[in-house]
Amino acid sequence: MKVESKSYEFYFYKLTLLLLIAIPFGYFWGSFAFGTWIVFCVFWGFKTKSFRIKRGFMPLLLFALYSFITVFWSQDQPQTIHAISRQLPLFLFPIAGMCMPNLSQESIIKLFRQYSLFLCGFAVVLTLLAFSKYHKYQFRGFLFYHDLVAPLELNAIYVSYLFSTLFLFNLSTLDTASLKKQLPIILVLGTFLVMLNSKMIISVTAVLAVLLMVFKIKNRIQKLSIFTVLLIGLILVFNFANPVKNRFITEFDTSFTEIFNAESFEKGRAYTGLEARLLQMRVSRDIIDTPAELLFGVGLSGSQKEITAIHKNLKTPLAFQSYNFHNQYIQVFTELGLLGLLLFLLMLGVAVKKSIEIKLFLPFIVISMALFLSESVIWRQRGILFFGIMYLLLLTTSRLYESKK
Repeated sequence: MKVESKSYEFYFYKLTLLLLIAIPFGYFWGSFAFGTWIVFCVFWGFKTKSFRIKRGFMPLLLFALYSFITVFWSQDQPQTIHAISRQLPLFLFPIAGMCMPNLSQESIIKLFRQYSLFLCGFAVVLTLLAFSKYHKYQFRGFLFYHDLVAPLELNAIYVSYLFSTLFLFNLSTLDTASLKKQLPIILVLGTFLVMLNSKMIISVTAVLAVLLMVFKIKNRIQKLSIFTVLLIGLILVFNFANPVKNRFITEFDTSFTEIFNAESFEKGRAYTGLEARLLQMRVSRDIIDTPAELLFGVGLSGSQKEITAIHKNLKTPLAFQSYNFHNQYIQVFTELGLLGLLLFLLMLGVAVKKSIEIKLFLPFIVISMALFLSESVIWRQRGILFFGIMYLLLLTTSRLYESKK
């Protein structure tokens, strides 16, 4: 049995690392890596007869199943059927979790450190490509936000999600013995995170980093070194003209009254990031107009036609017509109703409770819940895969595993 256990840990570790690495590389590679990973987990569960119902996974499983059955009352059944295939991993992750034995925190730390090294290499390559384009065209925009990750056709916010989680993990596990190895990794991840220029994630990450330094790091030299690096970074960002500073400043031009009350908008009007998201909240308000829709929603991805119609009526930019709600809570409420939102919040509640026990994952949960305010994370493949695998690792990691061994 010990040989089988070692074999499981070896292959699970390798396949999970492969899945995490595949996330930035497009739909095919993400699907292939996930398919390989899920087949291994289920096969292992049946081979060792280790499948058992785990209460922690039930909210996620029920949430996924409920989102699927909304096809029966969806306002756009073809779109819902298409969305079910995209959401399928949310159903399969808890199934895999019920097939898996507990994992040790040591194995999770090893996995995350290896993934951190990959992200550092990933950041260096994209930064070099960005500087090459900057040198050629003398346009600073290539060094920031979506243009920085354009070679892989990535969304900067989802890449920020990965970098923020691993940046905070390395910060939280920093100690005297690992200072020389981890500090360069922290610097690379943190610098690239700033260059990605996601306002929400940078703000939350900065707050969490300060809290980690205050409560987690006891060594005064380490605390002072990291605080100095963060302070210098903030001074450079907010005292010199740059796209990061500009994106924060533009948010002060948000007009709440106009966004929620105007019957239409002038052509060519500029929108702040917050205004675009508030506008989607207004669209949600206009879509939900019956008690049945309030309770059960309009169906998984069944809101897109109405989003398009409402934006046409408001005369907003054409791009807005294809946007989702850019808010996971509003997305769930509109499409799955109060019942779906309750299951979603229950799922997050389970994760919060578990992360208080397994503190390695606490920054991930906080970042996720904050990002859900500005993005419909688990309505996109990359968000589904990253949130799903991290959620599974959280629920299968045991604080007592080492002592039992």
